[in-house]
Amino acid sequence: MKYLFRLISIILAFALLLAAYGGRVDPTIWTLPSMATLALPVVAIVVLAWLLLLVLFRQWRAAVIIVGALFLAWPTLRLITPVNLFSPKADSDKTQLKVLTMNVTEFNWFDDTKEPSKNMRYILDEDADIVVIQEGLVYFSYEHQKRIKPMLKELYKKYPYRKKHCFDVGILSKYPFTEVESPTINSDSLSYFIKAWDVEAPGGDIRVVSMHLSSLRLNKDDASVIESIRIPSGRKGRIKSVHRKLDEGFKKHVHQARAMRKLIDETPGDILVMGDMNDTPGSFAYRTVCGDDLHDAWADVGFGPIYTFHEHHMYVKIDHIFYRGDLRVLSSRCDKAGESDHYPLVAVFER
Repeated sequence: MKYLFRLISIILAFALLLAAYGGRVDPTIWTLPSMATLALPVVAIVVLAWLLLLVLFRQWRAAVIIVGALFLAWPTLRLITPVNLFSPKADSDKTQLKVLTMNVTEFNWFDDTKEPSKNMRYILDEDADIVVIQEGLVYFSYEHQKRIKPMLKELYKKYPYRKKHCFDVGILSKYPFTEVESPTINSDSLSYFIKAWDVEAPGGDIRVVSMHLSSLRLNKDDASVIESIRIPSGRKGRIKSVHRKLDEGFKKHVHQARAMRKLIDETPGDILVMGDMNDTPGSFAYRTVCGDDLHDAWADVGFGPIYTFHEHHMYVKIDHIFYRGDLRVLSSRCDKAGESDHYPLVAVFER
């Protein structure tokens, strides 16, 4: 039995390290490691449960294998479940900047109810200094959205500086900004957008980048395949469809993330990169965009796991707030608010 425990431990250790570091492999070369990164939270839970079992049965050598794998995987695990026990203390001599990012699903314009938009209501109540949105009323402006009309006066007063760009991304700001020439070319059938603005924030200009990388386009049926432990017969076609969607999606992300990184490298000074990456912490796109200089606000000050996408029983963190420069993050949180399939992310910085 002890050899069986060790064999299973080796297999689980390999699975954990593959899920933790699969994002270092270019998906255009081999897609499987990128797919493994999606399973990291589940694999980590299984590994921890197995470690507990090993301790109960006093299988110490097998337990050492698991502990070693957890130690090696921790740099990635901390991105999905950080353990920051204490919040940074604010400096009273410095200025604070509150930012918010949210995929608003076009403010659910297709909803026939007369109830005011919960997404816009949340944004206005949160009162962030800078808000970037994705999927922001693709086909028409806020003024033509009947569920937003009751809040237009408040919106205009709170955010005198606004811009909704063609098809997808937008910014609401309390401070003036200048639009930056950036890679906004739509290369994937209305599914890939990057936009940047230089915002005249207190303490000096800061470049704000809104990102929306291609969706992996998994639907409810795809999710049921992914979450199934036993795949019933007759679903091979659906499994192939899921594999094809993930394969295509991860390969698109390679080019999009590199375009993002090029923009970041060309940006001097402070920068905030926020939005819907459609990819998880530790993935190839995540690692490419972050490079060696961007920091993840949640990983730096958060505690425990969170998820920002919650549709089709798929609970993953695919929305992010990255920063660099003379910015110091004080807090970050994900609110289960609004009526989108994405939850908003909020962070407070000082500079």
